[in-house]
Amino acid sequence: MMVAVSALALVGGCGDGGKDETAEKPVDTISMFETVASPRELVEPVIGTGTIAAVKTTELGPRVTGIIDKVFVAVGARVKAGDPLFHTRDVDIRNRVSELENQVKLAQADVRNAGRAFKRANELHDKGFVSNGGLDNAQAARDSANARLGIATAQLASAKQMLEDCTVVAPFDGVITRRDADEGKYMSTMGGMGMMGGGGGQGGQGGGGGGVMQIMKIDIVAAIVQVPEVDLSKIHVGSKGKVIIGSMNKSYDSEVYILNDLIDVKTRGVELRMPILNPDYEIKPGLFARAEIYPEPRKVLSLDRSAVQGTESLRYVYVNDAGKAKRTEITMRQIDATTVEVMSGLKAGDRALTGPNLPLIVDGTPLTIESVAAASNRAATTK
Repeated sequence: MMVAVSALALVGGCGDGGKDETAEKPVDTISMFETVASPRELVEPVIGTGTIAAVKTTELGPRVTGIIDKVFVAVGARVKAGDPLFHTRDVDIRNRVSELENQVKLAQADVRNAGRAFKRANELHDKGFVSNGGLDNAQAARDSANARLGIATAQLASAKQMLEDCTVVAPFDGVITRRDADEGKYMSTMGGMGMMGGGGGQGGQGGGGGGVMQIMKIDIVAAIVQVPEVDLSKIHVGSKGKVIIGSMNKSYDSEVYILNDLIDVKTRGVELRMPILNPDYEIKPGLFARAEIYPEPRKVLSLDRSAVQGTESLRYVYVNDAGKAKRTEITMRQIDATTVEVMSGLKAGDRALTGPNLPLIVDGTPLTIESVAAASNRAATTK
């Protein structure tokens, strides 16, 4: 009987299904995705703002003192090089030219007479009928006549040039952008400010110019822009870029043509100029412009912004360390809204944890790494 009870007790002890009370319970893990730190070439545009300017601008004033008696063009006129623009009254100059032409004729007659007299004196001197002093006097008279002819000829040439200068012509193909004087205005070529005055003219802007009118060459214009001095090392003459004119809703490919060596101490900016072809004069000087200049690309280590945690003073990511989360500090800078440049803390090919569960993990959290594709497929099958 005792043996039977013992046997039953033994059998009863083995009837719990063989469960081991010391077996480990399953460990809860958090599902995460990974994003790879990848090398890439980055081009970061240098941005500048400025104004469209004509490639040439000239203030045209009279070349001779007098009354402006004809103005041939108005503001907005498109002119070719050599086209007449305005004219100064030339009556007195024409009279002066006529007078000097007669003086030249008189001087030429004197030269002929003095030349013949010297020739006769020279022949008689050879025969002994004219003394050395007489020959010298004849030669001096001839030389004086030639000198007077030279003076009269020079004065005539000067007067003719003044007569030609009464008509001011366009120095280049361009457009008239300001007119500061009308017919009847007396203008002097002396004293600078004496050339300026009130006559508003057609579309004029008061007397704010340097004379009668202003002409601009705008078949080529230039964007004169300033960029921060900290970007100076990134750009050079020849750097490719783009000029954006917002008011026209247009952009134009260009390049840095001039890079000023002077830094503006007030704005801490450097001036550069980017030309634009403008054959139809569509782009107007004075328009506001924004420029993007593209420096040479540089190699960076990029990472998805969603993997980065922390504050401005302390940035970090989590990486998978043998199935557990490991916090790794990094230094970085923003590239755009979705990407950062990792400057230290990771190397190319390193994987950082990301995903909707990222706020739930700390150092040592057990992980399950999933692919984005697998998670998407699972989500699709549960719908």
